[in-house]
Amino acid sequence: MDKQKKKLEEISTKINKYKSNHKITKTHQREKRGKQISIAMRLSTELVVACVVGGVLGWYIDKWLNTKPIFFLILLILGVISGIKTAINTSRQLYENDSKSE
Repeated sequence: MDKQKKKLEEISTKINKYKSNHKITKTHQREKRGKQISIAMRLSTELVVACVVGGVLGWYIDKWLNTKPIFFLILLILGVISGIKTAINTSRQLYENDSKSE
């Protein structure tokens, strides 16, 4: 009987240890997933805002100078380029920070 109790206790401690490690891993995965979602939202927001600002500025300049699509197209393209550049730089910085923390 004594041997069976010891084996059961060993198995019980192994199971409890596994459960606690599994909970920690699961929590870490959730935090990582949440961080990735927030990064994706940030990058997409930066890209959209840059395009909108460029387009709106171009539209108002065209309206003010009576030159219909010229400044709109130029500043829209510049906004897209700026948004892409900002997204690349931000993702590069986040990647460097992430690789340093691990």
